[in-house]
Amino acid sequence: MPRRARFEAQVAAAGAPVRVRVGISDARIYEQLAAATLTPDTPWRALSVDLSAYAGWKLSLFYRPDRVVWRLVLSADATTGAAGTVVWGSPHIVASARNAREYETRRARLTRSEAP
Repeated sequence: MPRRARFEAQVAAAGAPVRVRVGISDARIYEQLAAATLTPDTPWRALSVDLSAYAGWKLSLFYRPDRVVWRLVLSADATTGAAGTVVWGSPHIVASARNAREYETRRARLTRSEAP
């Protein structure tokens, strides 16, 4: 994940109230980062989540965090038992061009060092 990255999207609901959640997982743990309850009569709502805590390389004596793959998890639940529909509009991760290039350079270096 690039430094100072953000996840951004527009969300809307139809049919019944729904709860949307944004989380992140490394296949061992799941951390919820944001949640919102949407009602069908509400127009598009902006959803923005800071991903900075999952950027860069962190040091550890016990595992290799530079090899951890973080997965962004988008989910939705019906809140009333009635079927509802959620629309995620323009979901994207935003980072500066400089931070994105830094991330790609480090990832390429790591990939080369793992090659047999």
